[in-house]
Amino acid sequence: MSLSRAPPPSLADYVARFFVTIIERPGDALLDDFLLHENTYVRVPLGGTWETLVDDRWVGYEGPMLFGAQQRRFPVRCRGPVIAAGFSMRPGGWFAFCDEPADRLADRVLPLDGEWGAALRWASADVYDVEQTFARMEQVVRDRVVIRAVPADPVSAAFERIAQVDPTRPVADIAAEFGMSGRRLDRVVRAQFGHLPKTVLRRSRFLDVAAVMRGLAVPTADALAELRFYDASHLNREFREFVGMTPAQFRRTSTMLFTPSLEVRQQRKYVDLAPHVVAVPWRDDVLGGAPGQPATPMSTSG
Repeated sequence: MSLSRAPPPSLADYVARFFVTIIERPGDALLDDFLLHENTYVRVPLGGTWETLVDDRWVGYEGPMLFGAQQRRFPVRCRGPVIAAGFSMRPGGWFAFCDEPADRLADRVLPLDGEWGAALRWASADVYDVEQTFARMEQVVRDRVVIRAVPADPVSAAFERIAQVDPTRPVADIAAEFGMSGRRLDRVVRAQFGHLPKTVLRRSRFLDVAAVMRGLAVPTADALAELRFYDASHLNREFREFVGMTPAQFRRTSTMLFTPSLEVRQQRKYVDLAPHVVAVPWRDDVLGGAPGQPATPMSTSG
């Protein structure tokens, strides 16, 4: 069982998705894959033994963890069942959760201790009660947002939308639209997205193409033309940069963690952009939705 939900309107500026995942597997089953998330997210692993690759060494982790936004593939593996709950953050709501700018935590994993860590453990204590877990996770997030009282940043929200709708736009044009210098836009985006604006846009474009290649997105002819790269060598460079493989290798590789995250990304884009942008981003036979309607996602990562 793997579910992803949009936040209530009161938290929509701070949270992209809440998720609960329960995948029962034998205790010795090894899942070795990678993640590539454009949003920082909080995950509370509740089953299996989790490790991530740090400086060419596998390092174990348990309990509530904050995963910074990822610029390229982030290797992880799990032995045993995959059970977790958590949520992904909106970049514009970053400082409602954290004191340090996002670029200091990008491409890193940080354990969450203290009162917040304890609250997250409480929220996911009975993950098999899915409705209770979602309700408690919303309560924990709401409590933190209220206590810190940091409003969401409208510039970051606007930039996030541009990255979703038109990731091919030049950064200089976006800065001019916002009435700020390129350097100032760099500072704002790095502080709340974790990476430079150009990286955020390139990564978004790459993930759009990856979703098409996985059969999870069905763009219009015009949209597909916008996503096309200059030539095959350019496409190869982007795939090597973000996932360390060629497009052909990517097509042949089973990515049991990365592919579900793409599914939920498409779900989030639908919720964020509808009804202003016409999109039919999923195969209904994969996600089980009615034509033209958001489906229930099969995965958990936002």
